[in-house]
Amino acid sequence: MAGGYTQSPGGGFASPALSQTEKKGQRTRATQIIPCTVSQLMSAAHSDETFKVGDVEVSQVTIVGIIRTTDKSMTNIQYKVDDMTCAPMDVKLWVDMEDSNFDSNVLPPGTYVKVSGNLRSFQNHRSVVAFSVRPLEDMNEITSHMLEVVQAHMALGKPQTMTSAGEGMSSSMMTRPGMDRGYSGASDMTNNGLSANQNQVLSLIRGCPEARGISIQELKQRLSGMNLAVIKQAVEFLSNEGHIFSTIDEDHFKSTDSDD
Repeated sequence: MAGGYTQSPGGGFASPALSQTEKKGQRTRATQIIPCTVSQLMSAAHSDETFKVGDVEVSQVTIVGIIRTTDKSMTNIQYKVDDMTCAPMDVKLWVDMEDSNFDSNVLPPGTYVKVSGNLRSFQNHRSVVAFSVRPLEDMNEITSHMLEVVQAHMALGKPQTMTSAGEGMSSSMMTRPGMDRGYSGASDMTNNGLSANQNQVLSLIRGCPEARGISIQELKQRLSGMNLAVIKQAVEFLSNEGHIFSTIDEDHFKSTDSDD
C-alpha cells in the first residue's frame, strides 16, 4: 500500500505527513505538507491571509477524493474533488500550454485522485491551487490518507510538546550518521512519516543554501554510506509527493519550503 508512513516496495506514492513546526514570534506554522479532509479546510480559521488548524498555521495540504467535474481552459484545469466530508473542493491546476501531453493529462470525472497544493481564499471562496493532481494507484490510499489526517492533526494539536522535545536535544543528537554537518537543514525530522533514508535526503536538500539546489551527485558525496539507487529512489519519492522540485535541470533539487 502506498502511504506517507510506509513506502511501497516499488517506491510508490505516499501522503506526506506533519514534519516539524516552527515559531515566528507568537506564530507557529507547519513546515511540511499537511494531509487534510475537505471539511477541515473549509472550517479552518482564516485571518490575515493565513489558515489555522488549532494553533498551527497551514498552507500546503493534501486531500484525497473523487473528481466530480472537470473544466479545461486555455491556462488551467479546474476540478471539483469530493472526499465525502462536505461539499466538493474546487481545485485549480495551472498548465503549460506548450506541453504536448496537455490533453492526455486532463483527468475525467469519476477518477480518484490525490491533490497536493496551497489552500487559498478569494472573496470568501476557498479552493486549492494544486501543484500535483495524480490518480490513485491503489484504493488503499484512501484509508491510508485518512489515518494520516488523524495522526497529523493530533500532532498539530500539540505543537508546544513537539517544539520542547526538539529543543531538549543536543546538536549532535539531531544529526544523523552519514550527513554533512555543513548544512543547516540537517536537523531532526523524526515523526514526519518518512523513512530514515528519505529524511536524510530531504534534510540535505532543505539545508542547501544555493538557488540551483543540490545535485544527485552532491547528495551521493555527502551520503557516502547510501547507495546511489536508494538516493535516486528517495529523490523521486520526495519529488512526487511535493516535498522537493527540480531547478536548473532534472539532476538538481530544492525544497518546496525553502526561504529562497
